[in-house]
Amino acid sequence: MSKQLSYKTHILIGVRSNDAMTVIADWPHLPKQAEVQGKIKEARDGYLTFALCTPTSILPASGNGNAVPKRYGPGRGV
Repeated sequence: MSKQLSYKTHILIGVRSNDAMTVIADWPHLPKQAEVQGKIKEARDGYLTFALCTPTSILPASGNGNAVPKRYGPGRGV
């Protein structure tokens, strides 16, 4: 991901036929449809579905699985 995540961040996820998911792109704002379509067109290789999402909880990549998610969004103190 290119910048610090916040509740305003939008991520484009590509899903393959084996259910593997990959973050294709991220924006620190709500992207225009043309931006999203451009990224989808660039990443078309092998993806069956795409999802444009906002993270509602973020867990660190390292750890023992006992991490408490950091919640983002209105009413969550961020």
